[in-house]
Amino acid sequence: MKQLLPFLAIGVLLFSHLVHSETSGQRPNIILITADDLGFDDLSRHGHPYISTPNIDRLAEQAVRFNDFTVTPVCATTRAALLSGRDPYKTGVSGVHGGRDFMAKDEILMSNILQNAGYKTGTWGKWHVGKTAGYFPWDRGFDEGYYAELYQHQNSFGWLNGKKVSHDKWVSEVVTDYAIDFIERNQSQPFFAYLSYLAPHEPWIAPKRFTEPLMKQGLRPAIANLYGMVNEMDEQIGRLLARVDTLDLADNTMVIFLSDNGPWWDSSNAGAMLKSEWQERNPSQLKGNKGQSWQNGIKSPLFIRWQGHWQSHDVQRYVDVKDILPTLIALTQASVPAQHKGFDGQPFLDYLQGDMSGDNSRETYIASHDVKVALDHFNQWTPLDKKAKAAMTYSEQIIGLRTEKYKLLLNPAQDQPQYPQAEHGYALFDMQRDPLESHNIMSEKPVVAKDMINKLTQKFNQIINDPHSFTVPIYTIGQTSSLVNGFGPAATSSNVLSKPHHLTNLKQINDFARYAINVTQPGQFQLYIQQDNTDSAGLEIAVEIGQQRITTILNGQQNQLIGSVNLTANDSEFTLKVLANHSIKPWTSISGLRRFLFVPQADSTSLATFSNPY
Repeated sequence: MKQLLPFLAIGVLLFSHLVHSETSGQRPNIILITADDLGFDDLSRHGHPYISTPNIDRLAEQAVRFNDFTVTPVCATTRAALLSGRDPYKTGVSGVHGGRDFMAKDEILMSNILQNAGYKTGTWGKWHVGKTAGYFPWDRGFDEGYYAELYQHQNSFGWLNGKKVSHDKWVSEVVTDYAIDFIERNQSQPFFAYLSYLAPHEPWIAPKRFTEPLMKQGLRPAIANLYGMVNEMDEQIGRLLARVDTLDLADNTMVIFLSDNGPWWDSSNAGAMLKSEWQERNPSQLKGNKGQSWQNGIKSPLFIRWQGHWQSHDVQRYVDVKDILPTLIALTQASVPAQHKGFDGQPFLDYLQGDMSGDNSRETYIASHDVKVALDHFNQWTPLDKKAKAAMTYSEQIIGLRTEKYKLLLNPAQDQPQYPQAEHGYALFDMQRDPLESHNIMSEKPVVAKDMINKLTQKFNQIINDPHSFTVPIYTIGQTSSLVNGFGPAATSSNVLSKPHHLTNLKQINDFARYAINVTQPGQFQLYIQQDNTDSAGLEIAVEIGQQRITTILNGQQNQLIGSVNLTANDSEFTLKVLANHSIKPWTSISGLRRFLFVPQADSTSLATFSNPY
């Protein structure tokens, strides 16, 4: 894979001549808006029969519209690519939950770069690239941040700059309220406002004033709630843009709108869509859905408006989500720290200014959240340690490669009989002639197929060999009570099974889970373990930290004190290990491990922090 390291040194010089002369004075404010699980067709502008998005449609009318823009198949990997400008696997993000959604602390993000360039920075809503100390928005270059509890759509609660807050409002309104307040307070200086809406991610639920009109049109309540979430988000975006107008900021504010991945067809509170409903939802007839590398999983709207500077027009050239940050750097002429690891994205400032000429050398590695590894009990939440990386074989992966003209998929999903069948595991499409991916041209274009396969193989090997790829969470332990997620270990024994929010199946002698830590404040700590059930009562366990070893027998309590440990700055890991089973049940196991808590000996808060769902 061609690294864009030279861009770090000469990028500003290379692209600054493209910037309008107007930017030589005050740099534009930046409003970045992301939706969650919004399909390309989930806009009235794109032909949806029931969704009404007049405010997003109006934004699109005033914007540069990218008609061939891709993200990744799931939310966390897209957000990692968006904020870093890099392939998400290289940032440590390879999936959702289970510790696989933590972006390495040494990654330099959009917020860091813009903050260093003099921007006031804020974000509100979904984060999903880390959820313990050191990984939160306020740790990653944001002056202000509201970390919303995931998918708590009604009566949103979360953490504002680390302090728990709750609201008697819907989350789309809460996100917009925070953003408007931030813009009002910072209108006299350059600002970067990142609104990360949670709509329309399941569970599908929306205010009645949005659902009732849809049900009157004959929609089932589940679908009325799904579409109502989009309509409500659109209203809030309209409120945001109206406030930008009244503050007379529109001409010096760039607005970017996109989704994080394609649509999903199921909801935990409402069940699945009917086949007829799914067809109505996808008038463009794109194949696939969220989680898949077919176009309906990765094609997203992208609208970028800068009134008075860029005329509205359509862009047919291919761009990717990791290109957004390099574009903002070229536009703002912000400097990139020397320790940056190198962008995988390329700026597209020329397309924004209406220049569609020239070659397009973009090559996007399409990654899956379901990494395939030939180890027992391995799944999409298992940590990708050195042993797992060594067991990753190219031929088993669900990956792909996209250029402007061609798209190659390895092991694509075959959910529907009308999907084109893979040949020897591959499907190749001419995206300019066949944007609906209807005809596999592997046998018709053998030279192209061979070249694409070689490039995909090289990219896979480069990512596997990258020392920074697939990094595990490193938990900070400091002055206050510090959490370590049980479901985000650095390594596990083969018998252990990872789940999104738990670690399970620790039952045999010597079963273990190992966690990476960074001790910022050495001292004596009380160590507690939290489980969500009593299945482990009778198991004797040990926690090993350096030369220390503390043991106890689990008693079935949700929160149990394991013992006291002395941590030094040199301690970088600890291991939980099963020693014996004293229960009458031979199948007794740790099946609901949620988290650990390290409480400084002098800290009187004790278990209070355990209520924190980080």
